[in-house]
Amino acid sequence: MARFRECLEGGDAAAGRLIFFEKAEAACLRCHKVKGEGGDVGPDLAGIAAKHDRTYLLKSIVSPNADIAPGFECVMLTLKDGSYVVGVASAEDAQEYTITPLTGGEKTKVKKATVKQRDKVPSPMPEGMGDILGRRELRDVVEYLSTLK
Repeated sequence: MARFRECLEGGDAAAGRLIFFEKAEAACLRCHKVKGEGGDVGPDLAGIAAKHDRTYLLKSIVSPNADIAPGFECVMLTLKDGSYVVGVASAEDAQEYTITPLTGGEKTKVKKATVKQRDKVPSPMPEGMGDILGRRELRDVVEYLSTLK
């Protein structure tokens, strides 16, 4: 985190919005929603700045496995029949898991009684996002996200 500290302030929110919505290398919109637009693998970021400060936003981008938002933990379920289900554990109750596939598609309900083992797997968001974006673009994205109140 220390090497990205300079990215906490001074960005351009309009440029950050463009990066978030259009930059293919970042692909933010593939997994995250803002006001109903985007994917379901990561949390909807509308209102994120009302809940979290810039340090949290920056850390979530450059170190996405450090603090996974509730309902977005990636898991691999090993079933008793030897098959696997991998995705985001988007919901859970006493009887079953609801798994959202990482590649899109329909959510799957898995009965807990059929699960042999549940393992946490890393977030699909790449750890090197700070290097993919670079400091200027990272600063702009943090600025944009800080406007989502």
